[in-house]
Amino acid sequence: MSSCHTESESPVPKTLLTIGDLCRTFGVSSDWVYRRTRSDALDPLPFLRIGRLLRFEVEQVRDYLKSRSRNPISDNVALTGGVARANEGRKRLMARKRFQSGYIRVRGKHSPSWEGFYREDILLPDGRIVRKRRGRYLGSLAELPTKTLAKRKLAEIVAELNDVDYKPRAVVTVAQFVDNKYRTLILPVRKPTTRRGYEVVLRQHVLPELGTSQLAEVTPERVQSFINCKAGSVAWNTVRNIRTVASAIFAAAVKYGYLKSNPVRSVELPPEPVKLLPLLPSDEQLQRLLDELPEPYRTMVWLVCISGVRIGELLALRWRAVDWDRTCFWVVEAIDRKKFYSPKTHRSRRPILLADEDMKRLTEFRRRTPTAGDDDWLFLNKRGTGPIHADKALEKLQAAAKTVGISYITWHLLRHWHTTVLHDEGVPMKAAQDRLGHADAHTTMKHYVHLSRGAERQAADAVSQHFRNSGDGKTWSEFGSKFGSKSGVEGSAVAVSS
Repeated sequence: MSSCHTESESPVPKTLLTIGDLCRTFGVSSDWVYRRTRSDALDPLPFLRIGRLLRFEVEQVRDYLKSRSRNPISDNVALTGGVARANEGRKRLMARKRFQSGYIRVRGKHSPSWEGFYREDILLPDGRIVRKRRGRYLGSLAELPTKTLAKRKLAEIVAELNDVDYKPRAVVTVAQFVDNKYRTLILPVRKPTTRRGYEVVLRQHVLPELGTSQLAEVTPERVQSFINCKAGSVAWNTVRNIRTVASAIFAAAVKYGYLKSNPVRSVELPPEPVKLLPLLPSDEQLQRLLDELPEPYRTMVWLVCISGVRIGELLALRWRAVDWDRTCFWVVEAIDRKKFYSPKTHRSRRPILLADEDMKRLTEFRRRTPTAGDDDWLFLNKRGTGPIHADKALEKLQAAAKTVGISYITWHLLRHWHTTVLHDEGVPMKAAQDRLGHADAHTTMKHYVHLSRGAERQAADAVSQHFRNSGDGKTWSEFGSKFGSKSGVEGSAVAVSS
């Protein structure tokens, strides 16, 4: 189909569109029509000239748009620098991406200021893209005394809209995106414990603060202010979780094309406060605890102490996971709120070796349940329908601990006790990391190893002995008034620094 300039005496079809009808019917602008009906148009639009009027036939325009949608003329603009070569190398300018500079005006008489206007593409929730006029305050006349400076300020604003990689801004709130996208596409592929933790943070912190805000209008400054405000009212770990969840939401928005960048990525956390590790129970306290607990809770505490497994991994253990020949058991699944899932990290699927004496004790525990099959759990509930619930197990543990005088204890703290024993006994950190199922040895060392009473006394005695040996056998009282002078402590100072 080619364009044609038909004279007025040509037969006129019954259904013709004016320029306004064409714009409304096909969603194009009048500028788009005028550019394609000029005599020098590169890609002319079919039209009929009736006197000085332009008229368009519906089917011809529809065929024109359909053919261009299959082979758009601007496809190769970026590759050719806006110039197409055809017919023996002759140059032909090609259509470029829409460019705008906007316009400005002065508002107000008593305190005049510059106001800039431009048009912005908006992505509606139903997927349609519409153009909206936007107005922005640029500055007062005192701040921008000339029109050139005001235009320069507006150019900085519209520069992003003129970028070749610009994507229309989505008109969707944070709450709408979370409900329609994040909860349906991202959260279902997370582990149950992660989903539950994220939902708590979303419901209690993120959505009440950011839920009604437009997704594209959330700035790093807004999120930083939100984080700083939370830092004064909740624990540091909660603040970190808020930033983690918020960043995950906006990362998904970038992934699905709603945003160009994640505004949470540059947000900083407040300094982490000094946190004292909880006091570990002593060996004597643990023994009294075991004596106080009934079965099967006594065996549960014992097995966590000697293996360091997580409580979810412990409750999901089945008898077929015990390898009697290799004296170990395999951690292959975990349970949380009656739902089974794979362990926490890729290193969590692991064998845990037990000593021969411990295997004998596990064998004795098996003899107490002779009817249990290989697919049965080690720690069945009273109804025999599944493993003991974690909350029930924690309740029994803490009640017995209170009876024997242990002020604070959890199943997780017993993992810390296990790790600290490995460290004090000189077990390589790599072996401890694999036994605990950690993906990173830094986690094992920073969060799980406590300074035991024995190690603390050993450190104090070692430094004191070294200092005494460096003083040629002298005691503190023998230094007398010379202590603190250069001549009296020079040798000792060297000993300390070494």
